[in-house]
Amino acid sequence: MSGRERQALVRGSLLIAFLRIGLLLLPFRVLLRAAQRMAPVARTRSARFDKDLAVWAVSSAARRFLRKNPCLTQALATLVLFRRAGVPAELHLGVARPDGEDLTAHAWVESEGEVVIGGEESVLEYTPLTTPDAGDV
Repeated sequence: MSGRERQALVRGSLLIAFLRIGLLLLPFRVLLRAAQRMAPVARTRSARFDKDLAVWAVSSAARRFLRKNPCLTQALATLVLFRRAGVPAELHLGVARPDGEDLTAHAWVESEGEVVIGGEESVLEYTPLTTPDAGDV
């Protein structure tokens, strides 16, 4: 693992841990507001930011530290990393009821017209709820 990969993994792991604890202790609106304050949209895009590396780091940290329902924590972490780097990103929340089963929820992040974390199928399988934004909280 390169130094840059190690650094990204540490950053992703710390962010995953912080957000997971926040989800356990705080109302979602409060945590979302805090995440948005941590990552105001940068005015200029960081030339060194690697989208794929950021997603890999968040996914790797989530596999290691999150046992159940990792999508919301991963989506929030990805949102923070992208926005800090000046890369536009939107958090999406959706619900589905596959074949009369229990209602399920899912979170994903889109950036520049593509799903970057949470799976491409999210857009088709889940009915989006209102996208949370700074004005919503």
